[in-house]
Amino acid sequence: MIFLFIPILAILPAIFWLFIFLREDKADPEPKKFIIKLFFIGAVFGLVAAILEFSSSLILPTSLNVVIENFFSDPTPDLLSPSLAIFMILAVILFAAIEEVLKIIVVKEFAFYHPHFRQVVDGAIFGVSAGLGFAALENLGYFIETAAQEGVGALILVFLLRFFASTLLHALTTGISGYYLGKAKFSQNKKVFWQGLLAAILIHSAFNLFLFGGVAGLILSIVFLGIIFVFVIKRMESVEAQTIWGLVLLKNPNQTSS
Repeated sequence: MIFLFIPILAILPAIFWLFIFLREDKADPEPKKFIIKLFFIGAVFGLVAAILEFSSSLILPTSLNVVIENFFSDPTPDLLSPSLAIFMILAVILFAAIEEVLKIIVVKEFAFYHPHFRQVVDGAIFGVSAGLGFAALENLGYFIETAAQEGVGALILVFLLRFFASTLLHALTTGISGYYLGKAKFSQNKKVFWQGLLAAILIHSAFNLFLFGGVAGLILSIVFLGIIFVFVIKRMESVEAQTIWGLVLLKNPNQTSS
């Protein structure tokens, strides 16, 4: 019976965070139909990420899942050797990079030239939308697996953790890369996009690595996300982000030739 409610549980955290972020698009709200479209495309790319990550795990010298299971079952000094630590970090960065690149591709390919991409904050809003669709698909997989293997109690715990941690993470990281995509679109400095994408990958990687610290790491990761959340919201509320750039260019036609 619980499996009937899992799709609702998977999408509920994403809807909550989407509502929070959409409130920041004050000057020129985006069409809700287009936001929903990006959300579902993001979910499709979540499936693509799962396939790529599974394929990547097959070519790694050691399965990351095996490393994680061994670490938590027997965290001895042998398992914390420098070579293993380096492998874990590289694997985490690889998977974070796969996810962040795929999520921003959704914005770049399906929203960049959309007529409603008229200000920097739109990039962040579109990024958040795609990221939360991605997170909803990921939630669905985790919730089905948890319910099947560990029962309702564990499902509730995983739901809460993904509500306040992983789902928010995907919104924030793609919001950041989307924000800097917006800056790149409305400025001469196109390289700023790559800075935003790199920041998103590093934030995602840091979050994942914090989780290796058990309960303390989980608390640290949530505090970390809280700090990033404040940063993103302040950026989205800034004059730079909220300026309707199309109108600015119309008022200052000389800028179009610069």
